[in-house]
Amino acid sequence: MLTLLPLLYDVCSVRARDEIVAVLLFAAAPKRVRSAKSTIVAARAFLELYSAWFETVKTEDHVPSRLARDLFHQAELFPSVSQVYEMLHCAQECSGRESPNILTFGEFCCFATELKRCYDHELPKPTALSRIMPESNGRMKKPERQISKSSPKYEVFLGGSCNPTTWRQDTAIPVLKQLGITYYNPQLPHWKPEYIELEHQAKENASVLFFVIDNQTRGVASMVEVAYLAALGRKLVVVISPYAGPGQEIAGEPITKREFEDLSHGQAILHDLVERQGIPIFTNIRVALDSTATLIKENLNLQDLGPRNMVSPVKMGHVPVGDKIMKYREAFDALDTSGKGELTLDDMCMAFRILTNRNLTSEEIQEIVYGHKGIGSMEEKQNVDPHSPAIHDSILIGFDEFCTIVSEFKQKQTEHQKVWDQFLAKTASALGTLAMPLVKAFEWVMPKKAWKQANGRRRITRDVYLGGSCSDASLAWREEIAIPMLKKKGLTYFNPQTSRWQDRLIPIESAAIDSSRVLLFVISDKTRGLASMATAAHYIGLGCHVVLCIQLLQELCKIGDDQLSAQAIKDYNRGRMYLSDMATRDGIPVFESISEAVECVVRKCNGR
Repeated sequence: MLTLLPLLYDVCSVRARDEIVAVLLFAAAPKRVRSAKSTIVAARAFLELYSAWFETVKTEDHVPSRLARDLFHQAELFPSVSQVYEMLHCAQECSGRESPNILTFGEFCCFATELKRCYDHELPKPTALSRIMPESNGRMKKPERQISKSSPKYEVFLGGSCNPTTWRQDTAIPVLKQLGITYYNPQLPHWKPEYIELEHQAKENASVLFFVIDNQTRGVASMVEVAYLAALGRKLVVVISPYAGPGQEIAGEPITKREFEDLSHGQAILHDLVERQGIPIFTNIRVALDSTATLIKENLNLQDLGPRNMVSPVKMGHVPVGDKIMKYREAFDALDTSGKGELTLDDMCMAFRILTNRNLTSEEIQEIVYGHKGIGSMEEKQNVDPHSPAIHDSILIGFDEFCTIVSEFKQKQTEHQKVWDQFLAKTASALGTLAMPLVKAFEWVMPKKAWKQANGRRRITRDVYLGGSCSDASLAWREEIAIPMLKKKGLTYFNPQTSRWQDRLIPIESAAIDSSRVLLFVISDKTRGLASMATAAHYIGLGCHVVLCIQLLQELCKIGDDQLSAQAIKDYNRGRMYLSDMATRDGIPVFESISEAVECVVRKCNGR
């Protein structure tokens, strides 16, 4: 039913359209949403949000977490997985729910409105503070390897998981041959040292880097490499196959619950790092190969792929969104002096003013009153004075409805800005160069500029980000070594060990990394360290000032209660050595001693 609503804007008069929409929405809306009916009518963009809600969960009053991303896609919004995770957890915290497994309609409206505003204003990706430090701080220029002009140019490089996987021979190579696409396969039956340079040349020359991170191997070095390549801006197609669970065999050995969690966490962090660059993640090799063919034949970027390519696109995956609802909650609680979880209409207007720095108009307040009271007909409206103190005192607004109202009137403000932008464009076209100074003056005084300034995140900068191993066994290096040394030198730091949401690299934590001058990553010998290695590799690829401390796992190593096998130790150490070699090539200092690594960080912060 609601899928037909946009047609009303083309075939009906304004009054007839609004009356029809009001009836349809009132009939379809969840009970807890009905009080905001008139605000839904007020703005077309907001109406589209409810249409997306109805298409996803019909008349339910919440959406389960498994459908949350689909809901945003229905509204033509494309958050990353980590952004959705951040929204769910921030919404849980603001609502006091025990589980982060749902979003209410008001919460969805809050997040969708903020995403739309970011899209409309093309909020730029912040530059990591660690990328703009002077060269005197010790970062050497990356040495460039010469690429032979006579080297063959393959269209696709087939990277990722190797033995015992057969995805190259079984799927990738037959499909690429059928499509007439050239490829380089580094998985050779009889490997020789001279193949190292051939593989490098093929990788550098390839149009598309195609990587599969499957669940038949630990794939540590491949994850580190993908994280690095994603940061370089290469045309990268990534397929990730999640692990089945504890007991799954890798190289004939069943993995424990702890290792399953560590491997899954590594895949999740890699997923977040790649999506943060606007690169979608595939789960099906054949679909990924078809998209690879599209990239090559149509000369597209990864960011151009969408649902028609059977992929979930990502737009502005770097933007923190979850913190917006926390601001809504702060404004609401500031006026909820009784702690009952409800605001009078007058208090709601004050909370709205705190959030938006403007007052609701008389007409907007009237719409809220009519919507809350369920008043739709002209006859009913004539019998109610929407501005009487008695009416205002009788209306109590909960937090979810508050989110709905604030989001709707933010949408109206955004639509007015779009109308103005269209006017400016038409004016410039009509008047030509003579009108440009006047048009630019108009643009200068309009809210768009002010909005960008208001939303330009005022960074809380720190000297050092203490990244790396975060398990209980690794806690000591921060508290006993790094933090005392930094405090002694008067340096500030961010400690992710205290973060509440370590399952994913959410945008809020990424912002903390971006606001640190030097990034220290300690890969200790007391953890598998997969997620930390991938994160370190990514920020090396971004050109950040990174200091590494890498400790190899020792023979007969135990992590928690897990006794690691010789094969497992070999796999995790291979990833450590790959990261160390990569860092050395990029001029990143690598240490085995934590104290020496921290001393290097201090020197960098002091400009020596």
